[in-house]
Amino acid sequence: MADRSSNVQGQGRPEYNLPYRSGQGVGALSLPYAPKSLDVTSPFLVGVIDVRWDNPAVYTQNNGLTVLGVNVYRTFDSPDSAYTLLNTTGPVSALYYRDQTQEIQVFQEDGLPNLTPGTGPRREWVIKTQNRPIAVPGSQERYANSAAHVTVEVDKGDGSGYQVCPAFKVRGEVGEIVLNNNRTYDAATNTFLDPCLPNTLTGGVRISYSYINTLIATDINRKVYYKATTVALDSNSTQIETPLEEVEAKSLYDMERVDYIWAEAIRRNHWILEQGGERVKLFLRKWNGQKCSRHSDDYGYDKGLDCPLCYGTSYVGGYEGPYEMIIAPPETEKSVNLLDSGLHITYDWITWTGPHPLLNDRDVVVRQNNDRFFVSQVNQQGSRGAIYQQHFQLAQVDMQDPIYSIPINGGELGVPDGHNAFRESSPSDASPVITLKPEIAPGDQLRGRTVTFENIVY
Repeated sequence: MADRSSNVQGQGRPEYNLPYRSGQGVGALSLPYAPKSLDVTSPFLVGVIDVRWDNPAVYTQNNGLTVLGVNVYRTFDSPDSAYTLLNTTGPVSALYYRDQTQEIQVFQEDGLPNLTPGTGPRREWVIKTQNRPIAVPGSQERYANSAAHVTVEVDKGDGSGYQVCPAFKVRGEVGEIVLNNNRTYDAATNTFLDPCLPNTLTGGVRISYSYINTLIATDINRKVYYKATTVALDSNSTQIETPLEEVEAKSLYDMERVDYIWAEAIRRNHWILEQGGERVKLFLRKWNGQKCSRHSDDYGYDKGLDCPLCYGTSYVGGYEGPYEMIIAPPETEKSVNLLDSGLHITYDWITWTGPHPLLNDRDVVVRQNNDRFFVSQVNQQGSRGAIYQQHFQLAQVDMQDPIYSIPINGGELGVPDGHNAFRESSPSDASPVITLKPEIAPGDQLRGRTVTFENIVY
């Protein structure tokens, strides 16, 4: 790696200790400095978030670079999870970006290729839309659940052409429109009308609806995090960008910035957790996404199936993670009770952790002995939109629950081989740590009972 402390030759740039581009020497331009004062605010519209920043082209650190613009990235629930680039057509040259739920209108889509003409067990005539989920027009994020939210035009094949026929039912979340296959009573003529169904050979059916392309969901206590990086050209006209891992994440819920007093309190809380807490794996439950093929909208999901696709959540993948987390020691007793169904362990763990990642009910925590718990009764402690602590309960579940089949990336479901705390050669992501510091001779280093002993001694 090049000398990070060297000046850039001939560019008049001071020592900002920025990383050099990979494969270049001391004279190469450093990577551009990220935009400052990144601000995430609400324009008081449902499903809309505004992101603003200062002009990175005026920074002294970016002298000698041709700034093209800014890339905006987004992620959900945890600032450490994978980010998605939002401006896919090129860097944003303005100082503002609006991230919003994209509601797209579809006019007279041909529904005949995706029509199931009453062959299922319930004899329903169902049209699967090409795009899903179907949304209530103008709502930005609400799923359609009424015939008034879509328009269905049917050609019976009798030469009368297309006519508007109200749908019987709409299942917006899965993109299904159910046609009325029963006779209806017309009070004006005091007669029964035949069902308005298309002729699959000589007729047709057209549907008009709105669907959600990108959902910015702020319900169920979800946090949305953003990062902004500077994109520039160096002296060789090579496009370079600020490393994403060196940019601080911002959230809509950080209405007030944490002052130095509470920032120090959060840091000390983390120090307490490092000394006496327990390192666990966290899986964040999915609340949106692709529906599992084994999920039934009519009958729900049978947990006894032990679905390997969604683990009982009804969404493919089931959970995001795992993420590393430290939680406080348990504050409860463990008891075994005799119930009608047999012996049952009662172990509701009352604990707390820091502000990240943001927890929700039904998230999963895995201990190093493979005990698995559901997160419940989450209570975020803080003020003015800033979160300092999260208090919650962990409810232990039986070994037969589908969450015990969730694999931990790179490791077994139990406890794999250990590795040193400095991660030179980790056997797997799930491996526990060993309290050794490799650069100090074994006879010279002081030994503690935990890996965090060095926080006090060295």
